[in-house]
Amino acid sequence: MFDPLSATFGEEPQPPWPTTPHTPNTPIPNLPRPSSRPSSRPQTPDKGGIYGRQPQIYGQPEPGLISPTANAASNGVKYERAEPYLKVRITGLDRNRRDILVKFDAQTNLSNFTGTTYRNVSRSYLEFQQFYDAIIHNNPQTIIPALPLAQTSAPTDEEDDRLVKIMLQRWLTRICEDPILTQEEELRSFIESDFGYQPTPMARKKASSGFSLIRRNVPDEDEELQLARFELTKLETQFFEAAKAIDKLSKVRKSLGAVRAEVGNKFVNVATTEAHPPLGNAFRKLGRTYHSLSDLDQAQGISECVIIGDTLGYQGLNARSAKETLQQRTSVLEEYQAASKTTISKRRNIERLKASRNIGAERVDEALEDLEEAERYEQILARRAEGISQNLHRSLARHKR
Repeated sequence: MFDPLSATFGEEPQPPWPTTPHTPNTPIPNLPRPSSRPSSRPQTPDKGGIYGRQPQIYGQPEPGLISPTANAASNGVKYERAEPYLKVRITGLDRNRRDILVKFDAQTNLSNFTGTTYRNVSRSYLEFQQFYDAIIHNNPQTIIPALPLAQTSAPTDEEDDRLVKIMLQRWLTRICEDPILTQEEELRSFIESDFGYQPTPMARKKASSGFSLIRRNVPDEDEELQLARFELTKLETQFFEAAKAIDKLSKVRKSLGAVRAEVGNKFVNVATTEAHPPLGNAFRKLGRTYHSLSDLDQAQGISECVIIGDTLGYQGLNARSAKETLQQRTSVLEEYQAASKTTISKRRNIERLKASRNIGAERVDEALEDLEEAERYEQILARRAEGISQNLHRSLARHKR
């Protein structure tokens, strides 16, 4: 960081910082101007500004995505990247009586998309939920971040819309950066559909309790994923409990602010009836002090809900989503175990046929076909379980980060 107070600033040691005040409207001693900085300091022209931030006009609309095939830099360099990519930028968010309408632009060079640029795509929050459920069901091999909620604890509608827009943008960015989800057909349909998004109907699975997904008799040699599942289960509970505690603390703090405001009003009322002017002035100042403390309590209570409470609640949803993904892997292991038992029973049936004296050719052929089919299904489930485990290790590392 740029530190003008350090003794080693610049090429030569700087004199000590003066202890006497300088004359007003004169340059500050020992504080070089931005143009006179030493050339040894690394420059960051791409970030812009002294502190590495781009200057931005308040209220200025955000620029949309550019068309990669139609635009190029002044020196002829193409803006489009060579590697596969998918970019989505939210341009607007509208609320109606029933739902939220999200507008975004998309740009890609993926081969499974029919186009490269999609502008003014509109999707409701309900369609976002349907899309999230579809990719969760179709992709047990990757951890998908939880969909942000449609409402926050912000005190105003403008701030609420701003926070929801930021969270949805971060969620879409993580979805588009996942190498597995970029090849997902539901993602292509979600972006390309002209008249609203309709998810592909999913096959209904037999409903089962949550305890069946973590049976102890399921063979699982991956200790890292086992430990991650139990840790995520604990994190989910802890995040939600912390969010509830923050919510209670915020309510108590707001109640304290209301009590302090009432005390301040009583001090001001006493000051109006006090016959001694200095004492009345003191009561009036004390009442205003309590009013200031009340305002601080109200602001702090709202800030705690928005900054800490909403964040912890969303991380609880994130932990739940990751835990359910790991539980889907456990269900695949259960299917593999059941297929292995079926294969063993088919082999025992063939052994019994070998031991019998009267063997029919049709029975032998049928038993061999059943054994081959069972072995083939077992190998398919084994490869699927292995692939899911390998992808989950990489996805878990991204989720931790």
